[in-house]
This record gives sequence, structure tokens and C-alpha cells, in this order.
Amino acid sequence: MIPGSGRITINGASYLDCYPHLLPRMIIIAPLRLTSTLGIFDIDVEVDQGEGNFQRSLANLVAMTIADCLVKYDPKLKSVLAGIYKTQFRIEYKKASKRNSRSRYTWRKR
Repeated sequence: MIPGSGRITINGASYLDCYPHLLPRMIIIAPLRLTSTLGIFDIDVEVDQGEGNFQRSLANLVAMTIADCLVKYDPKLKSVLAGIYKTQFRIEYKKASKRNSRSRYTWRKR
């Protein structure tokens, strides 16, 4: 993230080319719109591309990265970016006598 004209590139291509749908685009520029810094910084991001719903989670990852860079640039913006700037990820582990963390084995009487 460097001061510039507001160009956002992901893996060397414009974010408009990487994400053809509107929702991931809005997710990516949300931190910039919240802090009124849209068009002030040039942002270059390197991520592994995904397909389907995975693209939305990658857009969330890019938005969190942009929010992290904005907080490093100006620490006062952390309260503005509180909804986007999340660092806690919860993992639910497998339980005993269950197939996964929540799904159970099929009950059989005999």
C-alpha cells in the first residue's frame, strides 16, 4: 500500500477483472470507503485465487489486509474499521463419539 491514484491490483490484475460480481468488489473497497481513503492509496495484493463461494472469503481476506494496512498507517482508524478488522478465528474441533465436530453417527437400534 503506497500513496497513489487509488489503483487496486490483485495478483497483477485489476480487482475488477479478478472479481466479476459486485458483492466481492464492495467487500474489497469497504475499508477504503469507511475511512474516506478511496482513491488515495495504490494497493497491490498477492493471493491464491479460488472458485465459487471461496472468492467471497478471499475478498474478506483482502479487505482485512487493507484494513490492517490502514490501521498501521493511522492507528486512529482502528475504531472505524472495528467490524472489518477482525483477528480472531475460531476453529471447532472434533468431539469424542462423533464423526465431525457436530455430525453424529447414524443411530441403529440393533
